Amino acid sequence: MGLAQGGFSLKRYLVMGPVPSEDELAEGLAEHRFRPFQDGLEEERAGWCDWRNPLITPPEKDWATQERFALFGLRVDSRKVPTALLKAHVDLRLRALQAEKDLAFIGKEARISMADEVKVELLQKVLPALKVVDVAWDLKGGMLWTTASSSRAQSALLDLFMKSFGCELQPLAPLLLAGRVAPELPVEALMALDPLDLELEEA
Repeated sequence: MGLAQGGFSLKRYLVMGPVPSEDELAEGLAEHRFRPFQDGLEEERAGWCDWRNPLITPPEKDWATQERFALFGLRVDSRKVPTALLKAHVDLRLRALQAEKDLAFIGKEARISMADEVKVELLQKVLPALKVVDVAWDLKGGMLWTTASSSRAQSALLDLFMKSFGCELQPLAPLLLAGRVAPELPVEALMALDPLDLELEEA
């Protein structure tokens, strides 16, 4: 887990929605747990895993809830067949088919169908690249911290979080943070604030 290792970067979100009970949290994590690739052309899969080990799915209930925090991981697996390799395999398959059937030409639809067939076969032989995003959800404070840094990982997190818990994640922008620190100030007043210029003027 990144949070238990060396350097890392964190993103903060406000959790907008009802706080789930321990049972509801466990149900959401189990329903949308990570599931390995099956046959097909799918190149990416995402699901919840245990924060200690991405092979533990769903996260163990006793470890997912730690006092006021929910701790779990988002596992994102991706697999891809290199374009040049796919093209070479398809070319060999087309040559073999032309020789076998004594064909001078193979139509576009047949070529596309064969390319998909070859891609499925090759995808089953490709080891997926594994990425784990750490999630720490302050259930009482309504805040979530995550190591999701790329837009792709953040998109997967936001989508799966809504599906699992019915809660929306709102990026904690400076204006939202100011509103939480000083709730007595109206939004209009916060938006009217000018940035503080820390540059010193020369005498």
